[in-house]
Amino acid sequence: MPRADLGARARDWSEIQERMLVPLYEAVYERLEVGPGTRLLGLGCGSGLALLMAASRGAALTGVEPFSPQRLALARERLLPGAGQAHARGDIRLTDGSPGEAADAETRAYNLVTAFEPIGCLADDAEGLLGLLAAATPLTERGAPVVLVGWGPPERCATWEVLRAVAGPDGLARTTGPGTAPRTTAPGTAPRAAGPDAGLRTTGPGASPRTTEPGTAPRGTGPGTAPRATATGAAPRTTGPGASPRTTGPGAASRATGSDGRPRGSVRLRPALRDDLEEAAQQAGLRPDGSGRVACPFGYAGVDSAVKGLLSTGLFDAALAATDQEQVGKELTEALHPYRRPDGTVWMPNVFRYLIARTP
Repeated sequence: MPRADLGARARDWSEIQERMLVPLYEAVYERLEVGPGTRLLGLGCGSGLALLMAASRGAALTGVEPFSPQRLALARERLLPGAGQAHARGDIRLTDGSPGEAADAETRAYNLVTAFEPIGCLADDAEGLLGLLAAATPLTERGAPVVLVGWGPPERCATWEVLRAVAGPDGLARTTGPGTAPRTTAPGTAPRAAGPDAGLRTTGPGASPRTTEPGTAPRGTGPGTAPRATATGAAPRTTGPGASPRTTGPGAASRATGSDGRPRGSVRLRPALRDDLEEAAQQAGLRPDGSGRVACPFGYAGVDSAVKGLLSTGLFDAALAATDQEQVGKELTEALHPYRRPDGTVWMPNVFRYLIARTP
């Protein structure tokens, strides 16, 4: 199987997908009054759109992107135009290393840290974030706000249905039942079952975030909340000893097996839970101090654009490793069918949650 073109994937993220979270960036910046006095450290800054929006408000910026050099290159194009002039503007710094590598003796302590990459959709997806938070906390002012972001509950996120359809039953991580003890491991492992309103509470002084955008349908109704699409005959698998797992139909991308008989590249999806962000903050030694939720619908010009945008998120990387992009693209196209509009556009309502925590 040919390797994915990571440069093209990063460009798809920058041109198609990254803008889907603009309502979230705006809500956070408005609430925290980001402006000329803000010294912002962006963890996992991607291709830099959120940083660009903060820069337009007058903030001094440091962006850290250790996971995707391709996205970071695009951030440099946006924020540091002019090859070889990375230090031309002293109030904007970008690095592919740790937060400390972007600081020097003259760098003032940061008074805002953002981590806008949502967690709570893949098992263990907070592990990389925790390492960045540990490195960033000593560089901040005491009591500085740290913003963490997570997916809303599955019933409020149409994208979850698409992810689940492509992953199939073998790609879903197990969740524990009601009454289980609190987790003692990293966020995303052995998660607790969430209630019907998981992730929808708002806390802290002055918390009055938006719950829906105008025209967004109530939970469980309206466009984008149709049952997930399945192929004709996509009944539960009934394999016996020695039987081969299904390799076509929804979820085939996560069912290809390796020599050990386990699904290769299992997606390990699991629904977002109510306390994902709070648990991540607690493990990072941060104090929760308010939260909010923001409607961020994913809207695309067509199915091809939607497939490119969703693949650029990285949420389907395990499925791509298990099969190929053509197969995953076919499954995505089928799963997107309930969200297509008569004019050919694709519209997927989603809700994201953010937590404001404070450094010690």
